[in-house]
Amino acid sequence: MSNMLSARVAIVTGASRGIGRAIAVELARDGHNVLVNYHRAEQAAYESAAMVRAAGGEALVYRADVTQREQVRAMLRAILQHYGRLDVLVNNAGLLDQKPFQEISDNDWRQLLEANLNSVFVCTQEAAEYLTEGGSIVNISSLGGQIGGPKAPHYAAAKGAVLTFTKSSARLLASRGIRVNAVAPGYIRTDMFKHMLQRGGVAEEEICRAIPVHRLGEPSDVASAVAFLVSPRAAYITGQVLNLNGGIWMS
Repeated sequence: MSNMLSARVAIVTGASRGIGRAIAVELARDGHNVLVNYHRAEQAAYESAAMVRAAGGEALVYRADVTQREQVRAMLRAILQHYGRLDVLVNNAGLLDQKPFQEISDNDWRQLLEANLNSVFVCTQEAAEYLTEGGSIVNISSLGGQIGGPKAPHYAAAKGAVLTFTKSSARLLASRGIRVNAVAPGYIRTDMFKHMLQRGGVAEEEICRAIPVHRLGEPSDVASAVAFLVSPRAAYITGQVLNLNGGIWMS
C-alpha cells in the first residue's frame, strides 16, 4: 500500500469507466494515490476506486463537472486537503456524439467543445498552480482529432484542438518543471466504441481488418502509455503526441 503522505498523487478525470478507469488503476500500480473524478456514474466511480485500492493506491472519489471552473477549483482544494500535493493530471473526461453533419446543432457543437476541449483548458489552467515541480499533465486526444471524423466533426475539432493546446501549454509550463503530453488513441474497446459501432452500422471485424495489427486497442494499452509519460522515464519528453492506434494512421 502506498504511503498516503509521500506517494505521488494523480487526478484522473472521467475515471468511472473505460480508459479513465484503466489509467487510474495503472497509476495506482505505479505507486500513485488517485482522485477518481466522475460526473454522473457514481456507483461506477466507487468501483474504480475499489480497483485503485486493490492495485495498491489510495483513492478519493470526487464528483465534478470538469467544464465548470468552480467545481474544478473545489476538486483541487479537496485533493490538496486530503493528500497535501498534486503531481499528475490526466485530462481524460470526454463525450462523443455522432450524427450527419447537417444535423449537428449549435448546441451539439458547444456541448462537445465544452466536454472535450474546454474541460482540458480549465483543468490545466487551475491545476498548473498546484502541480509539484517535476509534475506531469497528459491529455487524452483521439485519432479523430488527427484525421477528422466525418460522422463527428465537432468531436474531431475539439480533439484536434487538444493537440495544439498540449503543445502550447507544454511551452508555457516547461519553465516551472511541468511536462505536458498527449495520447491519441485509435479504436479502443470501450463503451464509447460500442456506441460508435451501433450508430455507425460498422462491424468490429471490418475495423480490425483495416488496422495493421488486426485488433482493437484495450484501455490497458492507453493506461500503460499514460503511466510511462508521467514517470521519470519520460523526463525529457514534453509537448509530444503518442499515437496508440495499431498502425491505422502513422504521422
